[in-house]
Amino acid sequence: MRAREFTINIPINIKINGDGEPEIDMGQDAPIDPTVPKQDPVMVPPLQQQLELQKADVGKISPIIKDLTQDEVDPETKQLP
Repeated sequence: MRAREFTINIPINIKINGDGEPEIDMGQDAPIDPTVPKQDPVMVPPLQQQLELQKADVGKISPIIKDLTQDEVDPETKQLP
């Protein structure tokens, strides 16, 4: 089997200030706002969901478990604070 060629583009900006210290910008986004829906939600198959819930029962904490156990909010009936 032969490997195919691929290209990875990583946005990075390097600025060198007058004091000689480089300032590196990795193109990271602003802090995540929990009120904004995720752009790319993680797909967790049903069998994996069951395993994650069993792990939560014994005390494990992970982002997937938080997503599975949080209550859904209906945007139409959502009340403003």
